[in-house]
Amino acid sequence: MQTTSTTSYLWSLQDVLGQGATASVYKARNKRSGELVAVKVFNFMSYSRPREVQMREFEMLRKLNNSNIVKLHTVEELPSKQKVLVMEYCSGGSLLSLLEEPENAFGLPETEFLTVLQCVGGCVYLILMWLRRECGEANHSIAMITIRLQCCLNLEHRVHTL
Repeated sequence: MQTTSTTSYLWSLQDVLGQGATASVYKARNKRSGELVAVKVFNFMSYSRPREVQMREFEMLRKLNNSNIVKLHTVEELPSKQKVLVMEYCSGGSLLSLLEEPENAFGLPETEFLTVLQCVGGCVYLILMWLRRECGEANHSIAMITIRLQCCLNLEHRVHTL
């Protein structure tokens, strides 16, 4: 079993939670406390973007504070200088894997559907944070009204937007 670590966290390369074009996510543990976390390790493809863009994204993630958004604990580095985001570990799996379960072929039970709605609330929060950054504080209430109107107009548009 091949393991990798930063100063404070250790993980097996076999414990992959997900992979994307620019990073892989692993289940990891804090070396001192044993706390279970998720680590997002950026590959070399991610460094094709300017460093300031990447740092701005990390800073934005640090500022997010919503119970429906995965919490960023810290940013560390591997000896190779690859950035590693240390995040809250969520054991529930992805929405897609939940929907693909045979018992959910005709929809989700109410409790699980409410969890999906909480995730949608997290998406709305992210949109509002982006609008606040783009439009400035003065236009924040206009942005909130716009999102509320879009959500109320029709379900198909709302799902497509989120």
